[in-house]
Amino acid sequence: MDANKRKEILDTVAKLRVTDIRDGMDWVGLHHVGTVDPEIRPLYRTKAAGFAQTYRHIPTQQRVPELSPEDYTKWAYEYWYRQLWNMGDFKEQVGEGDFLVIDTMGQKTPAIGSMDSMVWAANGVKGVLTNGGARDTDEQLYQKAMPCWHRWVVQPMYQGRVEFGEPNSTVEIGGAMVRPGDLVVADGDGAIVVPQDVIDDVLYYAKQESENDRYDRGMLFEALGIAPDESTQSMFPDMPPHPYKKNREDFMKRLRKK
Repeated sequence: MDANKRKEILDTVAKLRVTDIRDGMDWVGLHHVGTVDPEIRPLYRTKAAGFAQTYRHIPTQQRVPELSPEDYTKWAYEYWYRQLWNMGDFKEQVGEGDFLVIDTMGQKTPAIGSMDSMVWAANGVKGVLTNGGARDTDEQLYQKAMPCWHRWVVQPMYQGRVEFGEPNSTVEIGGAMVRPGDLVVADGDGAIVVPQDVIDDVLYYAKQESENDRYDRGMLFEALGIAPDESTQSMFPDMPPHPYKKNREDFMKRLRKK
């Protein structure tokens, strides 16, 4: 997928909710595909979307040697992080419009912390989805550099616990299968994964249902005296009329019926 197509998709998704994407998945018959378990939640209320870049935290079989604190520092940085946590070419392939998807394989290790969240954000990464943890969360909540959907808040570093492994592989996050290049969309309602080969069809029906929902919301806001906001405005005026668009006059009469 070229950069222009990726940008077009992300521009469209920016106008949709996770629930709209869920509707689009249903409309193409993928009712049991894509939804990430609701226990994986955002660190803070926000929205993000991007294309999956995947890897795993491999539980280590290494034993931590007995070392002086000074030697431990050298061991951690020169051995663990240079050899066992060496991301190699993976760091270079991740960039603008990507979404890191990290399977920690049941380990309560941090998929994202305060420092690396800023590094990835500077490289154009849009978000992190993990079945593991977030660390340095007070700082992350202040920075808000990297939207993160995670299972736990955790404390440890990687050394002595996990090794970097299996980049560009298929992973499972909260019951959803994620392949490199799949579309990840996440907001306050959680995260959903759209397989790459159905993105266009899913977005078409997501837009159809979103436009109908916004139209109905506009009438309901009016009936209830709520000031209209962005959620009542059409985002895709070129979409054909919804096949089951309500008749405004009949709907408003029904709403006002005592």
